[in-house]
Amino acid sequence: MASGTDERSSGISSGQAALDRFAAMMIERMEQMKSTGWKKGWIGGAGGFAGLPQNVGGRNYSGSNSFFLHLYTAVKGYDMPVYLTFKQAHNLKAHVLKGEKAFPVVYWDMLVKDKNGRRVSSDEYRGMSKEQKKDMEVFPFVKSFPVYNIAQTNLAEVQPERVVKLQERFKAPEIHDTEGMYVHTALDRMVQTQGWLCPIHADQPRDGAYYSPSRDIVVVPIKAQFKAGKSEEEIYRGGMEYYSTMLHEMTHSTMTPERLNREVGGRFGDPKYAKEELVAELTAAMISHSMGFDSKVTDNSAAYLDSWIGVLKEEPKFIVSVMSDVNKASELILDHVDKQRLALGEQPYLAKNDPFTPLAEGEHVPFKNAAIIKTRSGEYAIRASYDGVELGLKPVDKGTAKTYFQLTDMKDKQAFLHLTAQKTYGPELASLQQSRQEKTGLRI
Repeated sequence: MASGTDERSSGISSGQAALDRFAAMMIERMEQMKSTGWKKGWIGGAGGFAGLPQNVGGRNYSGSNSFFLHLYTAVKGYDMPVYLTFKQAHNLKAHVLKGEKAFPVVYWDMLVKDKNGRRVSSDEYRGMSKEQKKDMEVFPFVKSFPVYNIAQTNLAEVQPERVVKLQERFKAPEIHDTEGMYVHTALDRMVQTQGWLCPIHADQPRDGAYYSPSRDIVVVPIKAQFKAGKSEEEIYRGGMEYYSTMLHEMTHSTMTPERLNREVGGRFGDPKYAKEELVAELTAAMISHSMGFDSKVTDNSAAYLDSWIGVLKEEPKFIVSVMSDVNKASELILDHVDKQRLALGEQPYLAKNDPFTPLAEGEHVPFKNAAIIKTRSGEYAIRASYDGVELGLKPVDKGTAKTYFQLTDMKDKQAFLHLTAQKTYGPELASLQQSRQEKTGLRI
């Protein structure tokens, strides 16, 4: 019988037990790096797949879950970071194999009380106006539920076609440039078109890479400078180090007040500076691993291992703050990388950016008269009506329009159009729903 992660018998909440486990995993990895001459990256593992951890339905995990599911997948040697609950396995006519243990996925919930001490449900609280929320007392807390990798189930036996599709989805392409180095076309295009939030200078030899807050620029040595090895494998990995270095510095560039507004110390050795360095390292590691490769830990970060281990041992919840920043930075970077991938006709990393991501169970959006068109100005836009209400024209990017026009299968084309409309008209749909629920006396 499969075992779960319920820690209530020991008096520890499942959420706290999960956070303790995450902190322990991070401490163990840091101590490995410190004492064993660790040559792999933060996540390690054989790799061989590209993509963010997701549930079996195609939805990405977020926050701490994404990084630690990556790490757990690597430690266990699973082929793909695809997970499901015991119930999801049952719904797919599969089961968890005997003796397999679950891994926790965490989420935030809240205990809400009104001014009289009466408990209010979290759903009711979310539907309140700002004025109503002022009188409420909110106590956030973390909860968890157990998930299993699909390799811990018999899914491959009962649904082989589904597993084959997932294997195709997560297969990491091996692309070499003319020098034999690893290539990531979307990141190259981002540099060529300057599609990042600030300029990226990677066209001249440099002594090192850095982000300059005063000039708001990312500077990276030219790719050829990372060609340090002699073997084919070393040369190929040199390309990975180039992109990993770029991602590290791009993460630093997200810290500014107008972007993600992270508080950073002013000098090397400052605790806030140390945290920022950890955020940059883990963000670059998670994105790199999602792209199909793992990169070595920087010498600069290795200098902080003792202090990071000390903080985590003293305060395991430190990992929550770090991973919150990692998740925000990762999503911001991958959003911009996905724009390049869509323009290149490649599948985006984030499920929310993939028009072919399936709708959630029971989800239905009754769009009518939907179409993507080219306007007189040469730009592209979508039009649609929702349940009899015209939503008007809204712009869509060229990559989305190109993908739509290239589809030949009408079923695929309609699915793509439906999901593009769903994402583009999100604010309008929310407003319509709220308006109609208010008219019928319902609360959201």
